[in-house]
Amino acid sequence: MKKGFLYIILVCLVSGRAEAQSSKIDTVAVAILDRMSAMIGELNSCSATVKSCYDVSSNELGLVKHSDEEHVYVGGPNKLMVRSEGDKGNRYLMYNGETLSYYSLDKNRYAQTKVPATVMEMIDYMNKNYGIIFPIADFMYPGFVDDILAEANNLVMLGITKVDGKECFHIAGTTKDKTFQFWIADDAFYLPVKMAIVYTNKPMNPQFEAIYSDWQINPSLPASLFEFQTPPNAKKIKLTPLSTAKK
Repeated sequence: MKKGFLYIILVCLVSGRAEAQSSKIDTVAVAILDRMSAMIGELNSCSATVKSCYDVSSNELGLVKHSDEEHVYVGGPNKLMVRSEGDKGNRYLMYNGETLSYYSLDKNRYAQTKVPATVMEMIDYMNKNYGIIFPIADFMYPGFVDDILAEANNLVMLGITKVDGKECFHIAGTTKDKTFQFWIADDAFYLPVKMAIVYTNKPMNPQFEAIYSDWQINPSLPASLFEFQTPPNAKKIKLTPLSTAKK
């Protein structure tokens, strides 16, 4: 398999890498993450499938594993659609640049709210006000690598390994409250293939893991994909803000 330019760096700068590892922040790991972030930032549109597995705390059973599968479509700076199925239920999130629509297929209920005019501003707004987490959102932030470096106590490139038969750069790091690992595709696009997080500051150290597959680069996505059409007999509800839910 033809290797990317960062693989050549790994071969040619072995001594430099060893020195970087001794200083806790591996410059090769940073370069790989920078490359990934730059590639995602240059996309006009994309789609991917995200399969996640996560722990939920139970008083009776301890940590219980749950899973979801989400199909994500990003249409430029102001279009997003997520189709989710799994333990959290079957649902849609549709964003057309003005309104975010939520629809539960299981309960035939929907909600709509006005949101900011870009995908990233909308994601920040919905996460802060409603606690909604969007798949692949972390990788889409322009400051993704800077945020990691601001928190990380360690960041190292562990080598090249395979995830579902795909060769990947394996990167690991730690912060004061978690450990994390990224597997980044060793190909022309440097897209994320897998992520794992262990929350070391929480009881029993719950984990989150996600597999990213079926990436489509700059697909042509119709505008109608991001427009919500109210299904027959669907009941309209209101989203509950976090501030209200905590009272």
